[in-house]
Amino acid sequence: MHIAIFAASSIVPPIEFDAGVAHLRANGFDPIVHEQVSKHHFMFPGSDEERAGAIYELANDPRVRVLWAARGGYGAGRLLPILERLTRERGVPQGGAKKLLVGYSDVTVLHQFARTRWNWSTLHAPMPAASNFAKLDPAEWSAITDFVRAKPAAAPWERTALTWMTAPPKHSIRAELIGGNLSLWAALAGTPWIEPARGKLLFLEDVDEAYYRIDRMMVQIEQSGLLDGAAAIVLGDFTNCHDENNQCLANATSGEKKPLRKVFEQAEAFEHIFQPIAQRTGIPIAQGLGVGHGPRYAPLPLGANYELTTEGKLKLVEWDWLKLESRMT
Repeated sequence: MHIAIFAASSIVPPIEFDAGVAHLRANGFDPIVHEQVSKHHFMFPGSDEERAGAIYELANDPRVRVLWAARGGYGAGRLLPILERLTRERGVPQGGAKKLLVGYSDVTVLHQFARTRWNWSTLHAPMPAASNFAKLDPAEWSAITDFVRAKPAAAPWERTALTWMTAPPKHSIRAELIGGNLSLWAALAGTPWIEPARGKLLFLEDVDEAYYRIDRMMVQIEQSGLLDGAAAIVLGDFTNCHDENNQCLANATSGEKKPLRKVFEQAEAFEHIFQPIAQRTGIPIAQGLGVGHGPRYAPLPLGANYELTTEGKLKLVEWDWLKLESRMT
């Protein structure tokens, strides 16, 4: 099966990437790696025009049904105006043929663009330049490869109930699930490429963020109206997120210092961050979805329809990519 690999964000580490590509080949994929992946321009693998051009070029390649980002990092958001211009001037790639975009983290903004502008399917999943790509949990890897091949998959998160941070809804929720990385979702606020999550499940995850930054991003998302009418918020893994331990003087003479305030663990910090949002908006919030930057890397179709039960079980109900199963080889 042909897949195409591009790099929209940070510079790609060559040894890790080669190992990831080899792992894809060993699992029956035939990767087409765009030459742009190995370029260097400032902190990016190629200029903005080169990176956006590679995506648009691969999107128009009739051999390719799946585009897989090499890695995340930073830089994909810079490409959205260029991709918008290319679409306006040259049209939707390959006449609007349904394709799949795979990746996560910084790729969140490309997921949103590809779904809303090109009507593509999108899959939140690990990328081949990650050092652990060939060492993923077998159940997670099996689900990733099945989903990419447009086959129904046993997603590991279906076996575990989420925990409601709020009172559960009175009835199960059936809705489209959107979202991705919290930092990138907040960065889209105020741009033309995002709209309120009205009637939808909003999934969020992140990595290496202090709790005050998570709070600030959620405040921005709420104040910008992106939560208006959301059916529920679903929180994935927030990996290596932490509180700050600021110090102040304990004794003016000795210079001894002490913590300025209590240092919060994640559970208590999230109560302070998310429960007030639920109280203000009436949006139910569930946490514990095994998706994100680790330690769990299960794939999650975005733009698909799910059922979220009152018991916290999330089930994939319908995803347009799976309807293409009979056309995939």
